[in-house]
Amino acid sequence: MSGARDIRVVLFDLDGTFADTLPDLRDALGEALAEQGLDGVSADFLRPIVSLGARVMAERACDQRLDEASMKIVLKRFLELYRSNVARHTRLMSGISDLLEALEARGIAWGIVTNKRREWTDPLMRVLDREARAVCIVSGDSTANAKPHPQPLLHACRLAGVPPSSCVYVGDAENDVVAARRAGMRSVAVSYGYIADGDDPRAWGADTIIDAPEDLLAWLDAA
Repeated sequence: MSGARDIRVVLFDLDGTFADTLPDLRDALGEALAEQGLDGVSADFLRPIVSLGARVMAERACDQRLDEASMKIVLKRFLELYRSNVARHTRLMSGISDLLEALEARGIAWGIVTNKRREWTDPLMRVLDREARAVCIVSGDSTANAKPHPQPLLHACRLAGVPPSSCVYVGDAENDVVAARRAGMRSVAVSYGYIADGDDPRAWGADTIIDAPEDLLAWLDAA
């Protein structure tokens, strides 16, 4: 595998790594719960389970207080409400904007690979005003398999026109590291993301761990 100095494309996970999507997820789920007479949940409750997906977030928020039919209604409404307000409060993670400018100044392209479906990813990237600058945007339904399968990352390489050895994937979940390893690219784990309870990024086997987006530049320079 090539050294970090040979990286030509940086690929980012979306939720918790590239953008702070938690406020809009919390609001949408809270409204769906309220329609069933349940209290909403806090950002701290949701943060460690965002990477597990909408179904898990809804199920754990309901905490077995609803029957299966009502649970399905909550999940459906959660997704509907989130689709309507996918970027009301969502912002880039602190430091990401400066990182993207620094990467572009170095001639390093960047893209997004997420398990989030296109119906949410595409409008979110447009509102964040980053869609046109990304060399690729691969969503959870862009390929037949989602992470931790390597297919989304390999698809991103094809769109970017580079081999996996010239890419690094940056994410906040062990599945991100696993997907990168299976795809044959380097991986960077972020400690600032939506880390699940009990997870230790140091145990994921990533090539490096960063505490802030700007730390990626130091790793690229320190090959």
